[in-house]
Amino acid sequence: MKLSLLTFLLLCLAMPSSAQSPDIVYHLRWGAPNAHYFDVTMEIGTTADVEVRIPAWRPGRYIMQNYAQNVIDFSATDGEGNPLASYKVDKNTWHVVRGMASEAVVKYKSYVHQLDAGASYLDATEAYLNPITSLMYVLGREMEPVALVIHKPDDWRVATPLDYDENVEGYPAPNYHELVDSPFLISPDFKLLSFEVEGATIQIAIQGDLPVNDDALISDHRRIVKTAFDLMDNIPFTRYLFMYHILPYRFGHGVEHKNATSIVLGPGDKLERPADPATTWTPYSSLLGVASHEFFHTWNVERIRPEAIYYPDYATENYTSQMWIFEGITDYFSDVILMRAGLESEGAFLRDLSRTIARFDTNPARHITSIAMSSYDSWAKQVQAPPHTFFSFYTAGKIMGLLLDLEVRDRTKGAKSLDDVMRYLDVKYAQKDRGVPEDGFQRALEAVTGTSFQAFFDAYIYGKEEIDYNRFLGHAGMTLLKKTDPAKPAASMGLSLDNQNKVRDVMPGSAAFRAGLDLDDVILSVAGKDPSDGRIDEALRSHQAGDDVEVKFSRWGKEMTVTVTLGARAPDLYSIEPLPDATEAQTRLRAAWLRPSE
Repeated sequence: MKLSLLTFLLLCLAMPSSAQSPDIVYHLRWGAPNAHYFDVTMEIGTTADVEVRIPAWRPGRYIMQNYAQNVIDFSATDGEGNPLASYKVDKNTWHVVRGMASEAVVKYKSYVHQLDAGASYLDATEAYLNPITSLMYVLGREMEPVALVIHKPDDWRVATPLDYDENVEGYPAPNYHELVDSPFLISPDFKLLSFEVEGATIQIAIQGDLPVNDDALISDHRRIVKTAFDLMDNIPFTRYLFMYHILPYRFGHGVEHKNATSIVLGPGDKLERPADPATTWTPYSSLLGVASHEFFHTWNVERIRPEAIYYPDYATENYTSQMWIFEGITDYFSDVILMRAGLESEGAFLRDLSRTIARFDTNPARHITSIAMSSYDSWAKQVQAPPHTFFSFYTAGKIMGLLLDLEVRDRTKGAKSLDDVMRYLDVKYAQKDRGVPEDGFQRALEAVTGTSFQAFFDAYIYGKEEIDYNRFLGHAGMTLLKKTDPAKPAASMGLSLDNQNKVRDVMPGSAAFRAGLDLDDVILSVAGKDPSDGRIDEALRSHQAGDDVEVKFSRWGKEMTVTVTLGARAPDLYSIEPLPDATEAQTRLRAAWLRPSE
């Protein structure tokens, strides 16, 4: 496989000419690192007044994040340093009066003291820039060529997916969207590894201590990249950057970019690589999982992109019902890639799918909100929604990826799979620089299989019907088993406590709910026993469903007693298992679905 001629020509045409600087150039500086401010200058060539705006959200996190809160000391001058009048239009927009100037120079400070994959950060050891959090844009000129010049200490280096251009002494990008989709790590001591896969350069930048042999780390990433290239049958870039921050404390976060990913993980001393990642789960498995997920975003969401956010408006919500596809199905393929690459076993793959089904199947929100609406409402409800009324489109989409993969294979008698659907979307939309319309994924399924998926979407995407998992798993001679954990009591109250015995959750319709127990009640005793450290299993171990138990609790300082009629514990152990009487056709389909790396 090689870079396509079309990809090469598009990359060349997308780059601004090196003969002159763009009309919009950013300069990034900083002073005392413990102040945690980037000093940003925008040089804007103009023949009219300009308005500049700091984004209110970032792709990859579909909630409003209000980056204007970090902006201070806004000012504007002409190219000679003479003040220009400016005023604030709204919370994240400033108007600059040009007068007779041919250039407006905007200056401001951006507070950067949040070290995660989606934010920006500065201290004495590094500067990390996720540009969308700190760089304003000129309204109406988002598609113009831009460049970023970084003013750094001489012994500090830069890792970014953008290429350095000596003519502009910085990093040009074809437009604002491309610039802010390119993270920057600026530091004196990050490690940079590099290798090639089928003509594309892959880099790994590591800030912090990762206790993994370089050759092994490269080998694992090579397998992920090669497997994804084979799956999509397309290499859409010439260079890609895996950027890691390794922290000394527990943390996990990854953010996709068009030609890079930023991943923050910890604690670093727990990330040792096992001898065989496919057979031994360790925290290093999470590193591989995040890397695989974010790398598949290279296609799914970065290039195969919803029409609603293809060139987004960063000032307001951009609604789409498709995020279950672009995040959840990416999560499905991240595990598929690891399995095909030999970095995850078939058993681990099936166990992970089983747990994902369990999370969704036992969540009452699936009866309240459709999968389509879980995407559409993410702007309002992703962070905080009323209890048991919202679920993750990651979880739901991963399950839909499983069901649709098996359904496509069955309908085409094994000739096609969900791989073909993703390749179809890549050719029809990404490679033609078009966004995917709201019904585009359904249409792609129908084009690949020659059959209608309307009933599927009506029932499970736009509707809230119960899913017959065994109908779909049966295509591969598999079944979903649901059991109750024998280590837990057979009876259940249906509530959970924090470590101070305060009620943090009451399941709707449960025994505790029917008895009137409420959030923030403090449980003093259950059947005469102290539910120490938030655990009530021991108090219920000798009881059965239907038994009445006395529960003493405190509500707003007043002690109260209520009788709770216990319910049966719902199945909480899910597993996908082979059918003992699978047909030859089912066995063939299963083997193709779970095939190892070829």
